[in-house]
Amino acid sequence: MITGVCVFLGTVIGAFLMEWRARRTAARAEAGEAVLFPVGANLPDEGRRYSLGRVLAGGEFRWIPRWPWTRLRALPTDLRYIRAREMTFREMLWLPDRVLVIECESSVGPVRLWAHPKQAVQVVEMIRRASSPNSSNAPVPDVSS
Repeated sequence: MITGVCVFLGTVIGAFLMEWRARRTAARAEAGEAVLFPVGANLPDEGRRYSLGRVLAGGEFRWIPRWPWTRLRALPTDLRYIRAREMTFREMLWLPDRVLVIECESSVGPVRLWAHPKQAVQVVEMIRRASSPNSSNAPVPDVSS
């Protein structure tokens, strides 16, 4: 019983802290500070699991692996934004709670990224700035709800 209560409290507190950090990081990035967004990446050829990385907010989109032993070492440089969507039931096993999946295409094939909803708009804007102006006219996702 005590274990169940501790697990429940840890889950609730962890979700609260993760949401607070995502909001705080997005607000600092909008204020012009150099902050790192956690962004996971997956190439379909690599399997279902996503590799954790970071993106420096405000500049061009450049994904940096989080650890030296991360399976995915680099992303293609010619990413083009396709759409942002909620994660599927199967992806819930591999992704953090309440993240958006950003689908992109590149010369090597499709690429999937995940980002927190508060940071997804800024990540998509960075991808668009890095790609050519005629590559995608899709709207930026509305994640205000």
